[in-house]
Amino acid sequence: MFSTFTGQSTGRRRNVNLSGNTAHNPWAAPATLGASTTVSRAAAEREKRQREKEKLRAAERIQRVWRGSQIRQHLRAQDRAAIDDLYHHNQNDLERRSAKALPLLLRSFQSKNHNDRRRMVWLCRDLCNSSLHLFRSQGAEGFQLDRLVRKLTGALQKELNLGPDIHVVLSVLLEVMDLRPQAIGHVLDQYYRVMANYCNLASSLQQPFTLLSQAVTKPLSVGTFPEAFLSKAYHAFAFDFLATPDLNIFENNLNLFCADIDLDRLSDTLASEKFEATQLDVPRARLLWLLAHLIALQEAKQQQNVHASYLGVLCSLLSVLSDQIQLAAEPVADAGLDSEDDVAQGTLPAYVSGKLALLTTSRAITGLLETSAPFSLGHESSSLGDASPYAGYVLTLLSCFPNAGEEIRMRLFYSNVPTRTGRVPALEYLWQVMKRTAVFRSIASESEAALGILKSAPQTSNRHGENDSWHQQWRTILLFLELYVFVLKVTDDADFFAILEGDKPGNGTAGEDLPRTRSSGLDMESVKKLTLFLKHLGFVLYYNMAELLASWASSRNLRGLSRPSMFVVTAGVGLDKVRGLVLAAMRGLYERDSRRPFLPKDHWLMTEKFDMAGFKEAVVVEAERQRALGHAEGEEDEGMGEEEEHEPEERDWRHGPHRTVGRQALLEARQKLAAREQARAKVAPKLEVLKNLPFVVPFDQRVMIFRQFITLDKLRRRSGHADPDSWRMMMLEADPTRNLLARHQALIRRGSLFRDAQGSLYPLEEAIKEPVQITFLDQWGMQEAGIDGGGVTKEFLTSVIAEMLSDTSLFVANSKNAYYPNPLIVEQWLALARKRGLSESETRTKLLRQYEFAGRLIGKCMYEGILINVVFAGFFLLKWTTADTKQASLNDLRELDEELYRGLLFLKNNEDQVDDMGLNFSLDVDISTPEDKQPNIVSRPLCPNGNNIPVTKGNRLKYIVQLAKYKLALQPFAQTQAFLKGLKMVIEPGWLSMFNQNELQRLVGGDSGAIDVDDLRRNTVYSGPYQIGDDGQEHETVKLFWEVMEEFGDEERREVLQYVTSTPRAPLLGFSQLFPRFTIGYGGQDEDRLPSASTCINLLKLPRYSRKGVLREKLLYAVKSGAGFDLS
Repeated sequence: MFSTFTGQSTGRRRNVNLSGNTAHNPWAAPATLGASTTVSRAAAEREKRQREKEKLRAAERIQRVWRGSQIRQHLRAQDRAAIDDLYHHNQNDLERRSAKALPLLLRSFQSKNHNDRRRMVWLCRDLCNSSLHLFRSQGAEGFQLDRLVRKLTGALQKELNLGPDIHVVLSVLLEVMDLRPQAIGHVLDQYYRVMANYCNLASSLQQPFTLLSQAVTKPLSVGTFPEAFLSKAYHAFAFDFLATPDLNIFENNLNLFCADIDLDRLSDTLASEKFEATQLDVPRARLLWLLAHLIALQEAKQQQNVHASYLGVLCSLLSVLSDQIQLAAEPVADAGLDSEDDVAQGTLPAYVSGKLALLTTSRAITGLLETSAPFSLGHESSSLGDASPYAGYVLTLLSCFPNAGEEIRMRLFYSNVPTRTGRVPALEYLWQVMKRTAVFRSIASESEAALGILKSAPQTSNRHGENDSWHQQWRTILLFLELYVFVLKVTDDADFFAILEGDKPGNGTAGEDLPRTRSSGLDMESVKKLTLFLKHLGFVLYYNMAELLASWASSRNLRGLSRPSMFVVTAGVGLDKVRGLVLAAMRGLYERDSRRPFLPKDHWLMTEKFDMAGFKEAVVVEAERQRALGHAEGEEDEGMGEEEEHEPEERDWRHGPHRTVGRQALLEARQKLAAREQARAKVAPKLEVLKNLPFVVPFDQRVMIFRQFITLDKLRRRSGHADPDSWRMMMLEADPTRNLLARHQALIRRGSLFRDAQGSLYPLEEAIKEPVQITFLDQWGMQEAGIDGGGVTKEFLTSVIAEMLSDTSLFVANSKNAYYPNPLIVEQWLALARKRGLSESETRTKLLRQYEFAGRLIGKCMYEGILINVVFAGFFLLKWTTADTKQASLNDLRELDEELYRGLLFLKNNEDQVDDMGLNFSLDVDISTPEDKQPNIVSRPLCPNGNNIPVTKGNRLKYIVQLAKYKLALQPFAQTQAFLKGLKMVIEPGWLSMFNQNELQRLVGGDSGAIDVDDLRRNTVYSGPYQIGDDGQEHETVKLFWEVMEEFGDEERREVLQYVTSTPRAPLLGFSQLFPRFTIGYGGQDEDRLPSASTCINLLKLPRYSRKGVLREKLLYAVKSGAGFDLS
């Protein structure tokens, strides 16, 4: 009907915009509105309306706050005006004025307003001048007193320069705390921060500081406040006051403060805190000050009986701060450590350093025991309960103060433990407690028990609690081992073996008449038990270390490579330290047993732990696996953690302060090296046992492994050609146009063996392991006849070493003709260089290169299996086997200087005569040379300022230890290190560590046992007419020779052996190991001719004697007269 509205029009559509919105294109096609779009638009509109409402509410709140602020400011202004009016009109009634001013001030006071703080002082003056009548007459309500304390604390915090008015304010505070103790409870933390700020003021406050000291200690008064309040107060006092740096007034007037401080309660409060390195809420810098002030309080109070919790707190704090304390440089007088960054840089303020030093004094160690309540020495639990806190404390000290370790051990050694049956030497007491522990009994009786016990370790180191039996037992055990290792160093053999034989108090001898080392030693039965414990525990710590680390890492949810230093056993002692202690104690006892056997034969062996039939092959496989791992990781950091070549660390104090950055870098490098070594140890447990506990494997087995290592090394280095001639042929064929063997050839003059050898062979460095071609020149410079098939090399090595020992002054011999590096030669050469105007550096380098080359020569002999007729001093051989070349003991000194040794024994055993000797901690050394017409005496201090420290009854043991260390380790340090550098260039350190010093001597010079003629006969070869024919029968002359050898005594047999081979001792594994073989050659038909020998090829040229008597006579005559080098 209305065709124009049907939508069927063919005309152009027209879009009409009726909304009035011009933002949209009126000609655009209309959008299609779906359901989701409609919902979104509705939500957006609701959000817009909500924002509008919030804006309105915010505006209302702002207006309300503003109006409230304006009203409050107006009211405060009125109150302030009223207060000012009260005080401007001089009213005589102070009580009424203070009663009116108090509520006004409480309403209007703002601590940031200076005028309000001035008005608070006015009020406090009124209160004091009126004798605080307002408070005493209950004129102030409780809530008013609470608010007043908060206002006063805020005023003190904002205004430090109150001058004399501080006494007025503090008096009011003290009175309020008397009337209403709980008033201060809400602001204790702020209150003690304020008190700390005032104690920081060195000169702003006038003395006396009585009120300040009362204000500090008032909340701590026992009996005034309830228990809950006191606990909170002591917590705030510790962390907000004592942890503050530079509390000058407190530090300088401790006598005013300490009387009202309950140190036991303070210790109990701190003991409840968790001082874990990973969970610290307090910066380490503040903890250092807390520790220092805690020590100062203990020193000032001089308590007779030290609370166990105090020792626990010290242990906890020292454990957390051990890294900072160890890396601390010299004290800085004006240092105030307010951040951990300062601590990390290794600087400690003088006050902190001074208080920490008190922990290592005699009173801090010995006094704690001397003044303690009697310790229990009966039931295991009670004994451990008494011993464990003290043991944990001393172990922590040893960890934090390694440089003072010897003094700490010495003072503990001289301590007596009070028990209910009398005083007992500390070592004896620790042994009695230790041997009763379940851990000791289990491990000593069963070799398999140690692994299970160690795996059962709690997941935390239990630095705070003392109730864990596992930690209690191990603390006692470890402290005993620390002390026992020290005692082994200072106990001479006479005392040690006298104890084993029963010469000890309790066996008919008065303890007062015996040396301390004898009165506190262990008897034979105790030593046997101890060695079993050490052997079983040490084996697990090396052989099962990988399994143990995996178990501990799993229980602690650790991933990645684990190493012993990552795990703390107890009291801050890491697993690596435990292993080191066990090893040191074992080696100390094993060395004595090797020197003078006192334990049953094969007591140290643990062959039941291995399949000995395939043990050598298994160790070789592990060594190759370890080597492969080392190559995979790279060897660029192999020298990390090694000691400086020329300057021992113990003498750093002579060269100025430590470089903390260098020490930190060295520590990190050593940790990195330790991680690498641990990875290698994981793949070679048997090899680790061999390196560290070699005595659990028979000696012959170790020698075979040593020779196998060398054989494999030769094959590896020489591309499979271990035989010298085969290797030379390979080198010639490798490049015919070049003489690759030229650097391995040397012309040696008979009269200048060592100098020529060094000039020709020193550049070879490690390549000296390869065969060398030696040509001797006689006195006229003519080449001697001879083809080097090994014999000339042997002659060269034995001759050059003989000259090195006798003609170069590099080595000196003791009274028993045992050689060791000349300890004076470095200083003598440097003095001579100064006199001649030569470079000291070049002179030193030249000398040390000679020692390095000497080490290579000895290593070459061991590498080639060539025995040399020389004896080295035991203390020198001991340094070959260990990385710690600074260890020294009193018994080692006996080999160096018998007279000095006896003098030190007299000093040790005669304490009453020490003062008459006039000794100090220095040593006069004569460094004069043959060119000096008069002695050149120099004084060497044994410790810092040693010239001014007299030797007394109390420190004589320290003097003995320091003197032995200087003579045995520090004085010959550079020479020894250079020699070992050369030796270990040829023989790997791990190979040397398989032997003790006595075994090394046998490895170098042969077996000192009786000569086995049958073994020599079985391994002898014959040449010329003496060769054994098809009938298998020896020549008649040869039979006569062996009959004569059978009739000879051992001394004559040795003379014959030395005549032929240049050494009187047999190879360790028998004459089958002698190279070249013992040979009997034809010496002609003339029976009047003497036998002759070529020692270079171990050849005896024996004329055809027909009568035994003639042979015997001629042989003895030739042996007694000797013979030179002969290749006829």
